[in-house]
Amino acid sequence: MDAQSSMSSLMEKLQSYVDAHPTRPWCVHELWDAVGSKHPGEDMLVETQRSLNHLARGGRIGASGMMVERGEGVCDDWFYWSTKSGKKYLDEFGSKWQFPALSELIKSHCQHRV
Repeated sequence: MDAQSSMSSLMEKLQSYVDAHPTRPWCVHELWDAVGSKHPGEDMLVETQRSLNHLARGGRIGASGMMVERGEGVCDDWFYWSTKSGKKYLDEFGSKWQFPALSELIKSHCQHRV
């Protein structure tokens, strides 16, 4: 499978996944766990994020990123969701997805990755 068809295949799988679960946003690491890690190839976390960003630029999914400062440095995360959700912005998903709760979620998430 060439690189272009591999990316197209991954994009289709990612979009199908978020469309099947439109009630919440998904961080890039959750989507990598659910979809990207099962796709053949190398450096699939990077390829998963690249595919998600391509889908978002094309308006096929929603996306939002956030950076949080921690004692160990800066942590960032990206969230993606289905356009079937009817939501345009991350904070429309409720208080869990709004500042400061989201900031704490990202800090906690980053602690598990360090």
